[in-house]
Amino acid sequence: MNVLNWKSTKEVLADKNYLALKLLLIFITVYLISTGMDHKRVKLPLLCIGLFLIVFFVKNLRQPLLWYIFLTILISDLICDYFVRANHHFLLIYITILVIIFLHNGQYEDFITNIKLLAVIVLLFSGIQKLVSPQFVSGDFYYYMINTGSFFKPLLYFNPEMKQIVAHNHAQISELALLDPNTSKIVTFQNVLPNLAIISHIFAWFTIIIEMGTAILIFLKPKHLVTHALFISLILGIFLTRLENGFLTLLAISGIWLSEHTRIRAIYSVLAIVFITLIIINIGFY
Repeated sequence: MNVLNWKSTKEVLADKNYLALKLLLIFITVYLISTGMDHKRVKLPLLCIGLFLIVFFVKNLRQPLLWYIFLTILISDLICDYFVRANHHFLLIYITILVIIFLHNGQYEDFITNIKLLAVIVLLFSGIQKLVSPQFVSGDFYYYMINTGSFFKPLLYFNPEMKQIVAHNHAQISELALLDPNTSKIVTFQNVLPNLAIISHIFAWFTIIIEMGTAILIFLKPKHLVTHALFISLILGIFLTRLENGFLTLLAISGIWLSEHTRIRAIYSVLAIVFITLIIINIGFY
């Protein structure tokens, strides 16, 4: 599986492991470049060694040395800044470890099972975490995030009135932060949408149901079209809500490994490429 060997589009989509590894390689490279300024003194020698080994010793995507280099940099980054690293940084480490194990033992079915279980754990526990959070199930979380423009940001570009309301709410929060907390003063948001409290409550429960439902379907029917239709819908839903591009890229790449349908893999591939592109041009979160 040499990187320099050209394959047709059909061949690439047919070889899902090659496709997923290629996208994962691109994503890790982009991610490390995007976070390159974090702890650069620690990363400098690691990156120099890594580039030297890649240029002179790494011949193809299946060589474990390449992935050991990535894993070392990712773990060092985690150690240097453990408390502020995003959740998908951990997910990226786990996937890299699974790739290394697979490249050593060659047990492809076990590798796919591990990818499936990892996706199930991430989505299931994400749903459970939301379920046990009173602020989330009440809709308060979405209510705050939408009214302050943190969610559904693209809508603000098309609706000046909503943008003005969000700016007003931000100004209130800034004023409140300057006051003595003992005064117990509160602020009341203007709603960017009518009946936003009810909408936020419904949307919160809808999010929990979709996440946990997708996790259950991936566990029970990982190859079924309905499973991937729901998984893709979940990815698009997160994308339209909040540009968590790093996390979404890893979900899309996981979908490639789990799918047995060429057209479904093509959709996952396009989504992953879009998310990676957004990271490169610094739109959203990496």
